[in-house]
Amino acid sequence: MARIAIFLFLFFAVLLFLRVLRVFLAPHLRGSGPRPTIAGEMVRDPVCGTWVDRRLALAGRRGGEWFPVCSEECKKSLESASA
Repeated sequence: MARIAIFLFLFFAVLLFLRVLRVFLAPHLRGSGPRPTIAGEMVRDPVCGTWVDRRLALAGRRGGEWFPVCSEECKKSLESASA
């Protein structure tokens, strides 16, 4: 039983060490260039409050006015609220 406990302890210690090592070495392995940025304009969904890229947003209609929404569920919710 003690062998199993020692094995598990060493196993998790090695995993923890590898995770820490990965965190410290990740910038050097990926390159130190700038991270990509979001190029589109972010807009807020009026239904759920999620921020979404305007180019990816769906168009929901309420009261003759168009609003950007993040999903079909929010679109249905927006359109049913106007009825």
